[in-house]
Amino acid sequence: MSDAPALSPIAAFASWDKDDQGRLKMWPLQAFTTALMNGESVGLRLEIGAPPKPGEPVPALQIVLRPEQVRELANALAEAEARLADAHFATVGRA
Repeated sequence: MSDAPALSPIAAFASWDKDDQGRLKMWPLQAFTTALMNGESVGLRLEIGAPPKPGEPVPALQIVLRPEQVRELANALAEAEARLADAHFATVGRA
């Protein structure tokens, strides 16, 4: 977990892309692939958006991560998963 102070929901998303109505632009993750790059970094390909029609390319973002970025991302995703699980279990049994 991070020792940084928690941001307000508004501040946390201030720099995120938004549509013309101010809603966050978000795309579903279709798939991801990782690759070890020269034993020094990790390549990450995120396939995003609605599933394409046959023969159409899959929209994707391909990035390279340094080892410390891989650890930071893994920790952030693990923390998000734990918070999601807590939120789910907090609502189980509510009417």
